[in-house]
Amino acid sequence: MRKVFNFLNRRDSIKNLINGILVIPMVIVVFAGLNSCGGSKTIESSKSNLPSGFYKVIALDQSQIMEDHPTLNFDLTQSRVFGRAGCNDYSGTLVQEEINSSSFTLESILTTKMYCSDAVMAVEFKFLKYLGQPMGWQHKGDTLSLFTDQPQASIVAVKTNEQ
Repeated sequence: MRKVFNFLNRRDSIKNLINGILVIPMVIVVFAGLNSCGGSKTIESSKSNLPSGFYKVIALDQSQIMEDHPTLNFDLTQSRVFGRAGCNDYSGTLVQEEINSSSFTLESILTTKMYCSDAVMAVEFKFLKYLGQPMGWQHKGDTLSLFTDQPQASIVAVKTNEQ
């Protein structure tokens, strides 16, 4: 007996597949939105003493970076930090527990996932590792120093007009 292909069932299957594919990004966006509504306070730019603007990272762990500099862009109006980690782009929600505190954390950090040379990836990995930890900061002129639990600066960056 010859098998007859049922086009109606195939069309319904394709429709269900497409609907499933479209639902996944919406679930991710809703979950990310709920996740960012935690108990922490986001930054109110008029009350914060955090640095703002665009910075180029020049050193990690007291080692100077020669090329593919990571960047930090503090956008206090949207309570976020974003930039380039070396090879990949990243962004995260900027949270400061106390308004006049000189420490902050980045939550919900997202990155792209491209692979570059081993040297660039090593810098990027170290940079992103620090961004995932609570950090203190010190600002002297155009130089921004970010500290984790170490006495010396983990990240040193200089303010620039580039973007």
